[in-house]
Amino acid sequence: MENINKQKRIVIFGGSGAQGGAISTKLAENAAITIAYRTNKEKAEATAKAIREAGGKAEIGKVEITDPESVRSFYNLVEDQWGGIDSIVSATGTPFKIKKITDYDDDLFRSIIETDVIGTYNILKHGIPLLQQEGGGSIVLFLTNVISRTIEYDGMSTIPKMAVEGLLRMAAREYGPDGIRVNGVAPGVTETNSIHKKFDAGDDITRNLVNSVLAQTPLSRRGQLREIADVVDFLVSDASSYVNGQIINVDGGFSA
Repeated sequence: MENINKQKRIVIFGGSGAQGGAISTKLAENAAITIAYRTNKEKAEATAKAIREAGGKAEIGKVEITDPESVRSFYNLVEDQWGGIDSIVSATGTPFKIKKITDYDDDLFRSIIETDVIGTYNILKHGIPLLQQEGGGSIVLFLTNVISRTIEYDGMSTIPKMAVEGLLRMAAREYGPDGIRVNGVAPGVTETNSIHKKFDAGDDITRNLVNSVLAQTPLSRRGQLREIADVVDFLVSDASSYVNGQIINVDGGFSA
């Protein structure tokens, strides 16, 4: 069981991005956090600095999640920073344009699979033993709501995230007995249009698809980054202590 009497220590992979920054800021209200970044050190440090200036505890660390040695080294750094890890959040992703499967760039598709699937595998493989040392903990993985309701042209998001879903469900079952909960957050169209896609306003396919999704969303609006962060905060908190192996769609009802 998680120790509810101490401040949690949380790792946030992808914490230097727009959504990751919102998550970092939210979780730092009640936890000591380490923001993992791959290239955007400046953004990661700016977020950490703002958290510290607000009275919170935040550090940063560089990592390449597709490299198991880099992931191990990063976790070692976090242990040095806080003395252990209680929760892990992975909000990483690779920007891409939406296309039909036959129009994919082969190298980009391979890179996305490597980042989403192998990267998540490395995060779990080398992070779970650290949570076991603490007697349990919480892991939150980011997916996409279209694994629940498939939409055309979004395979570069849907396909790898379906594999991440498999990792999530397997880890939840295998490590639940160790007090480790593994859950997922699956956003829909957000303020930035998506966690993992760089939308091109001049791309008719993308614009029409986004408009179609919003038209089918009961709340009829984009999600706000803070709304996604609030769900992550719930999943790492003791309020969700009996929630395990679940994927929460935060999409205004599109997937209903």
